[in-house]
Amino acid sequence: MAGVFVKSDIRRVTIALEKIHYHGVCLELGKAGFIHLCRPRDSAPGAMKDTGLRDEETKSREILSGIEYALNALHMEPGEAGIPWSTPDTGRDAAFVRATRLTLERVQSLRSRIREESAILAGRRASLEALNRMGIDPVTIQKARLAHMVFGTVGNTDWNPPARGGFVLARAGGYVFGASLAPDLPRMTRFLSGHGFIDRSGDLAGATREGLMHREETLKHRLGILDTYLEGIQVRTGQTLKTLHGVYSGYGEILGALRMALFSAKAMFLSGWMDIQDKPRLLTILKGICSDRFVAVVSERRDPDAPVRLMNLRILRPFELLVKTMGMPANSEIDPTPLAAVTFVLMFGLMFGDLGQGLVLALAGFMLKRGAQKEGQPQETRGQLGGMLIICGISAGVCGMLYGSVFSSEHIVPALWFHPMKHIMGLFAVTVLMGALFIAAGLGVNIINSLLNTDYSGAFLEKRGVAVLVLYASAVLMAARYAKNGQGPAPWETGVFIILPLVVFSLRGLLGPVLFHIPPPRSMAEYAVETVVDMLEIGITMLANTISFIRVGAFALSHAGLSIVTFTLAGMADPALKSLSAVTIIIIGNIFIIGFEGLICGIQSMRLEYYEFFSKFFRGDGVAFTPFTLKAQIVGGAG
Repeated sequence: MAGVFVKSDIRRVTIALEKIHYHGVCLELGKAGFIHLCRPRDSAPGAMKDTGLRDEETKSREILSGIEYALNALHMEPGEAGIPWSTPDTGRDAAFVRATRLTLERVQSLRSRIREESAILAGRRASLEALNRMGIDPVTIQKARLAHMVFGTVGNTDWNPPARGGFVLARAGGYVFGASLAPDLPRMTRFLSGHGFIDRSGDLAGATREGLMHREETLKHRLGILDTYLEGIQVRTGQTLKTLHGVYSGYGEILGALRMALFSAKAMFLSGWMDIQDKPRLLTILKGICSDRFVAVVSERRDPDAPVRLMNLRILRPFELLVKTMGMPANSEIDPTPLAAVTFVLMFGLMFGDLGQGLVLALAGFMLKRGAQKEGQPQETRGQLGGMLIICGISAGVCGMLYGSVFSSEHIVPALWFHPMKHIMGLFAVTVLMGALFIAAGLGVNIINSLLNTDYSGAFLEKRGVAVLVLYASAVLMAARYAKNGQGPAPWETGVFIILPLVVFSLRGLLGPVLFHIPPPRSMAEYAVETVVDMLEIGITMLANTISFIRVGAFALSHAGLSIVTFTLAGMADPALKSLSAVTIIIIGNIFIIGFEGLICGIQSMRLEYYEFFSKFFRGDGVAFTPFTLKAQIVGGAG
């Protein structure tokens, strides 16, 4: 059941059953999709990896590889992975796929040879056409006796034949013809070689334009015959290949799951994790396949190493994306999603406060989420982003009412709070106090996590414990009171809320061994230096973290400033703001603000969320609960 700060009660489960039922059990567990498979911790006596299963997995991969080759050769899309209703006949299917692949390989080899010969013929015909453009008869080159003649291509065509080289050159595009007497042949050869000459005289041997064209037509006809033959193969075997691809894709997932299992001569041992609420479903599946010939042991207590599945309210689930980006919360820490949702939405709303623009963002988020739902992926990244955008847009709209801003105008509705540009210092004070509250909440969460893990020294004495929380909260409240009415802290307040927490923190190396039985410091001198450095670090870090939240107010002012610029430009076009040009400027300005400022505010909210808030308590070293799942589509064999 979904809630706040709640994770699923994931328990270890170990199943032993007869080996003959392994396919049926994996099939049904994959369809149900509620077990996160893992390797057994302790091998049962006589249990080992099934070598026959490895062989089956090898055969399955080979068959799938052959199918993919055949589908690619036939220009067909693979079939969707499905659930094989029974164990595929790998021997029969391997023979079918092997024969199909051999046939296609022969056809592809013939096609490649035809294309290669066609390319050669095209080159020879191009050579003849180049000579024809030069006005030279190819026979002349073949029968020349007194003069030496060459023909070929050059890589560099930016040259002119030398006036007194002792040889003659003619060029048509990248083709060149040269003639010289025997004494001048080396000079001509050096000149042509310097320009990337490649001899193509062989293209002319016994070649006529009509003969080459006839041969090209013959090859084209043969290629058409092969294409028709491939179309016939596609008609005869295409659907079977697609079906087999779906079968062996799903079968590969089943074999991958069985890789986690151990086998003896007659039994299989399967281990994993599941929600304790799914125990009745597991027993129903096993009884339906194995009758009473199985053993299923579900752990009676929670395991700190169990994978984690978050169970938040629907409105909070989009913000799980924020948390999972930093890591999955471990079982030893509470799920921070609710806190992340509240803090992120509040910061974004204060930075992007505008009623009209906020509603536009909410509408964009709705469309994004609706698109993800139509594609059947409401909880994927796009769907979660859409959900976050809806809530953040509503938050921006509410803050827009507080600021009195609607589509960048502050004259349509009255401000329920104040206009940011008119109360800059007040805005900064509010955002800094909000940041201090978030930091204190982060320290509080860290204390709770430490208590849950029986780390009492960390909860009460360390840098993010009770002593530092009291010190920080007291300093913030005293500073706020002084800023409001000039009243400084009383001596007893300084002693109780400032000096005492500092003394407790500085003596943690001595109090910890006495109160919580932790090891004492190895060197008192080293401990003293470390304590002084830690105290300076705490002071500087907390001050910097708190002041960092002033950027919330700064970006609220930036948003208001862009709004003022938009209406100033529109007023320059038409002081009455009624002309088409003024309205156009207002619309374009709002679109720019929604896109640019919305992105910037989102990035800054994430930055504050991760570096100033999450850094106080979040470790994120948990493992996500990923159940073994097969698609619901049932597919069969080749038939």
